[in-house]
Amino acid sequence: MKLATAPGRSVQSVASELDVPAWKLRNWIKEHEQKLERSSEIDEHIKMQRRIKELEEEVEILKKAAAYFAKASQ
Repeated sequence: MKLATAPGRSVQSVASELDVPAWKLRNWIKEHEQKLERSSEIDEHIKMQRRIKELEEEVEILKKAAAYFAKASQ
């Protein structure tokens, strides 16, 4: 993939060097880019799930603290 996307290189010239059809090389590049996008989206989703869990835990702590102080002030 790096060879085909290097500056000054065309997909056609790289495909000729590798003795593969240019359309096939373009498809491989497109598939590779899609995999990278999905991987990035999955990573972001995992980070967001972790953050949601942290925030839910913080909310629970704050609820307990509020209940404690409400009880203590009565």
